[in-house]
Amino acid sequence: MTQTATPEMQMSPERAKQVVRMTKSIRQHFPELAKVPDAQLIYATWRSFKRIDQTNDSDYQTMADVFFHEFDRHLLNYQFSKDGEDEVVKHRFFAILTELLQ
Repeated sequence: MTQTATPEMQMSPERAKQVVRMTKSIRQHFPELAKVPDAQLIYATWRSFKRIDQTNDSDYQTMADVFFHEFDRHLLNYQFSKDGEDEVVKHRFFAILTELLQ
């Protein structure tokens, strides 16, 4: 029997708080993600922050792009892109990030 390993989400206590707050905010602002299980939503949020931490460019627009691509690709099988919602969704992530990280 083959088991797939889920990477351990290692982060600072401050980042953990941000992940939780961001996940809650995404739940509130993205009703289209209502069917996504909490564990997947938390993992996608953590992955997004991890990708942002690995770049030197962390302005809100870049961060919104990272969140958009992570969620569009890994949670929704490109549904936002297929629906032509790229800019609208990026703007929604941008708004959440500016509120969360100020």
